[in-house]
Amino acid sequence: MNFKSTLPYIPNAEEVVRQLISKYKSIEAKSPTSLPGVERLRRLEVARVKGTSGWLLNLFRNIAFNMPFMNDLHPFYRELISIIINIDDYKHSLGKLINSSKAVGSISRDAVRMIKNAQDKDEIVKARKMYLSRVIDLINDLEPELRALKEAAIKISRLPSVSVEKPTIVISGMPNTGKSSLVACVSTKKPEIADYPFTTKQIIIGHVKVYGMYAVQVIDTPGLLDRPLSERNKIELQAILALRHLADSIVFMIDPTQHSGYTLNQQLSLLKEVGQSFKANIIVAINKVDLATEEEVRAVEDSLRSLGYSYRLTSALKCTGTRELIDELINGPLRDKLITYLRVTHERALGAELR
Repeated sequence: MNFKSTLPYIPNAEEVVRQLISKYKSIEAKSPTSLPGVERLRRLEVARVKGTSGWLLNLFRNIAFNMPFMNDLHPFYRELISIIINIDDYKHSLGKLINSSKAVGSISRDAVRMIKNAQDKDEIVKARKMYLSRVIDLINDLEPELRALKEAAIKISRLPSVSVEKPTIVISGMPNTGKSSLVACVSTKKPEIADYPFTTKQIIIGHVKVYGMYAVQVIDTPGLLDRPLSERNKIELQAILALRHLADSIVFMIDPTQHSGYTLNQQLSLLKEVGQSFKANIIVAINKVDLATEEEVRAVEDSLRSLGYSYRLTSALKCTGTRELIDELINGPLRDKLITYLRVTHERALGAELR
């Protein structure tokens, strides 16, 4: 996501004050040597006030306008961010920073006016002290907001990097049913492993090459879709709702051998819950067919027919039937979104070349 690449560095109040004073002292102003000393000092102090206030305005605005605006985000990221930070506090901090920019401008104008109207050196020095004192007080008053935004930026930077535009296949099912192996089989680009917020587990993101581009992403979500939703806390449920915004198709994997440690009834129960919770089309992969007996496979097939789910036989361990499964989705339910994504990507690339 582009918003992650533009996250600004956010200093604390002490850093800002230190940089402000350093910049103030470093600014010079050219003045004819024939000018009286008080006039040279006047020009110098005006230049320093304008220079440092301009720098501070740019700093505040860079932070405020390069942090993500919630209303502009895709629902997936909007929901994720709302879980890891307090949105009301976040908006308050951004608002106060923007308002402080206006205050800096007002303080600067007051100081410049006082310096220009000063009758002697003492009055210029007084105006300088007033300016620095007011600005430093303002910066110190922003310490809680700067700290909150810094923490938010760190948390946001750690979010998993997924494309909200690419056609997306979410792999679900109980643990040890072969989800990660399936992602590895169908991904021609090395899968990426990313920490998912609010859980110690990780998501695995694979990319499938179509027409010479990594145009489809496949996401394995261990720790999120591997047990009944009724057993989950509110944070986990929100995470699942966030994934709902990404899934164009879902591959639900079932282990007929039950080597995963889960019975067929447990796996079918989770399948029903996933079907009720997601609007995306679901196809079931009866996995580990190289290890399962005919009776075990037949039992799963009979259950899926009675539930009305389509299925395919796979062995993720040997990558048997896995690419065919993904190709079926690419040429079926994902086709329209894939065509749109390829066209938009091509138009962007062409526009970049023309520029």
